[in-house]
Amino acid sequence: MAGLELKDDELKALEQLLARVAQLSNSIQSLKTDILKSNPLPSHSSLQASAQILQRNLQTVLDCMNENKDLFNRTAIHPSTNYPGRTQENILLQLVRKKVEPNVEELLSQAREAADAVGPEGIANLQKLWEELREWTHGRIAEYVREEAGDVYTKEERDIGVENVRTGLRKNLDDDDEDEEFEDDEDTKMEQDLGQAPQQPPLQSSRARGPELETLLWFAARGDFELPPNIEYERKVDVYKGFQGVRIPEPRPQEFPS
Repeated sequence: MAGLELKDDELKALEQLLARVAQLSNSIQSLKTDILKSNPLPSHSSLQASAQILQRNLQTVLDCMNENKDLFNRTAIHPSTNYPGRTQENILLQLVRKKVEPNVEELLSQAREAADAVGPEGIANLQKLWEELREWTHGRIAEYVREEAGDVYTKEERDIGVENVRTGLRKNLDDDDEDEEFEDDEDTKMEQDLGQAPQQPPLQSSRARGPELETLLWFAARGDFELPPNIEYERKVDVYKGFQGVRIPEPRPQEFPS
C-alpha cells in the first residue's frame, strides 16, 4: 500500500482495529467448526459461552471504530505499484470496494429496520408481551398444581384411554392410591391394637442364631470378637456379644500312623 502519511497514534489505531477484527474472525470460525464437527450440536452452555464471546468481540470492534471514526472516514486505501495484484486479487477487490456486497447490503437494511423499530414504542410492546407471557405462565402452573400434579396419567394418555396405556405393571395405577390408603388404615389399626395389648417378651427363635453382624465385621477387620464399648449394635434386645453365637468346631481326634 502507498504511504498513508499517518501519525504513530493513528497507525496504532489501525493496527488495533486489525487485531480486533482478526480476533472476531477467529471466534466466528471456531464456533462454525464446533457446530460442524459436533454430532449432536454442542450443549446449550457451550453455545451461550460462544455467543457471549462473539458479543464481546463485536463490542470491542465497535468501540474501536467509534473512537477513531474521524480517522477512518478520511483514510483512503490505494494499492502501491509493488502490490501483488494478480495473486492477491480477491483481497485487493475487498479493500478498494466502495460498496458492500448485495447480500451484505440486504442484511444491513434489515438490521437498520429492526433498530429503528425498537424505539420507545417497540420497548413498550416487548414489555407488554413479556407481561402477558408471565401471566399465562403463572396461570398454567397453578392449573397444573390443582388438576394435574396428582394424576398418575398424562393428558395425552387420558385422551387415548388409560386402558390402552402400557405401564408394565400388573395392576392399574389408579388402584395404588386406594391400596395405600387401605394399608395406612391397617397399619394404624394394628398400632392401636398393639398399644392396647399387654407387651409380651420377645419370642426366642427356634433356629440357632449366629453372632451379630458388627461382631463379624470387627473380627474380619481386627481378628477379635470383643468390640469396643463405643460401637453400638443394630440389635437393641438380646444382643450376642463376644463368642456368643460363634460355632467353634470340635477338634478332630489325631490319627497316628501305625
